[in-house]
Amino acid sequence: MKIVTLGPKGTYSEEAALLYQEQITGQARPEEIKFFNIHQCLLEVESFRADRAVLPAENMVDGIIGLTFDTLIEYHDFVKVCDEVHVEINHVLASKTGDPAKIRKILSHPSALNQCARQLATEFPEIPQIHVLSTAEAARYATEDEEGAAICSPHTAAEYGLQLIKANFADYPNNVTRFFVCALTDSPPTGNDRTLLAVRFGENRPGQLHKITGILAEEDIDLTFIQSRPYKIRPQQYVLIFEMIGHKSDPGLKKAFLQIEQVVRETEGWKKVLGSYPHRERKL
Repeated sequence: MKIVTLGPKGTYSEEAALLYQEQITGQARPEEIKFFNIHQCLLEVESFRADRAVLPAENMVDGIIGLTFDTLIEYHDFVKVCDEVHVEINHVLASKTGDPAKIRKILSHPSALNQCARQLATEFPEIPQIHVLSTAEAARYATEDEEGAAICSPHTAAEYGLQLIKANFADYPNNVTRFFVCALTDSPPTGNDRTLLAVRFGENRPGQLHKITGILAEEDIDLTFIQSRPYKIRPQQYVLIFEMIGHKSDPGLKKAFLQIEQVVRETEGWKKVLGSYPHRERKL
């Protein structure tokens, strides 16, 4: 099975991809995992160059990874969420020298920086924070610049030859990130599933969110989260994202989605089912 994920090598995404690979095949094969940015990962799946893409979706401290959801919405006609993986997050602060006095900038993925916001404000309030594409990218940059420190995993720090400045650098213990596994088709029903739905209204009217949630409530469909993302094509318009318990083939969901389709089309908007997938319990 060809798997792609957010790179470079050493990311938490790679750890998630290895966990998924072991879950499906019974064996982790790091050499079979390729690394790209989030957009390119889904393009690899769409183009039949990869079987699965494993992408960060939601951190229990920082919330959703917006770029993943935005890209899923863009690729919804071709790629669906088919599974999920939960990875325990353990951030450290590391640099080439291990000397905190030499730090002039701290690099990491924006979500990782947010997960360490209190520690950064307390211990390094004057040090600029630099956003990069992944925690592994931060580690790679830190190997090239003695004034740069990276927030990453202990494994990544060791892999890139960085010296530890501080362990357990995150603000909260028991930190977990959920990753979506994406493929050309979503998964068949298991009896314990989640479905992801995106909705955009063509024009704003009072009570639209109430109407959507009311339709779901009438069918006894339990929502696990509601999020909004900016609609990139039109300023100050938004896409609503709903995750709910159940599979898109369930009679209640099918009935509700048909009603939602009618409501949304009245405003010249759209709805997109981004996938149905088995629910995996978090391990804390």
